[in-house]
Amino acid sequence: MLLILASKSPRRAQILEQLGVEFCVEPPRCDENITGIPMEDIPKELAKRKALDVSARFPNFVLGSDTLVFCENMVLNKPESKEEAFEMLRKLRNKTHKVLSGVALCKNNEVLFAGSCQTEVRFRNYSDLEILDYISTMEYADKAGAYGAQGKGARFIESINGCFYNVVGLPVALTLKALGKIKQERL
Repeated sequence: MLLILASKSPRRAQILEQLGVEFCVEPPRCDENITGIPMEDIPKELAKRKALDVSARFPNFVLGSDTLVFCENMVLNKPESKEEAFEMLRKLRNKTHKVLSGVALCKNNEVLFAGSCQTEVRFRNYSDLEILDYISTMEYADKAGAYGAQGKGARFIESINGCFYNVVGLPVALTLKALGKIKQERL
């Protein structure tokens, strides 16, 4: 296999499949705690860290990615409970937030490409009852910001300015740019 996806995200794998990319999955085992850098740089740094971790173990090209949701200069990670998901969705209600993703391509423990993508997402003014209804689906679990734009979480979205697939977890244009480095390296 030419490419390894350094992620256990089924959404990232699905996007690569949609693009017709052949790959296998190898989850990274690196530390994802980062301090001392601007929030906007965290996704790219984590993407590099994930790709380098897997690259150290395999001779293949490795694609790493990370996505974070920011609202009012605060990171909204994956909720750990229904209550936390409820509070996140209340915080996002009737506001615009940013989704930032980093993408990195590595081989032989060397970063060949690293970049980031930003998308603005505007949520509509929905009710607490709508939040509770959504939470009951359990779709919020394992999703930064407690929603899935590609699923039932679409009910909250009023508009998206930027790459939709970035909100899902893997920005397509940036990923294709990274994968273009494979062709350059093989020439």
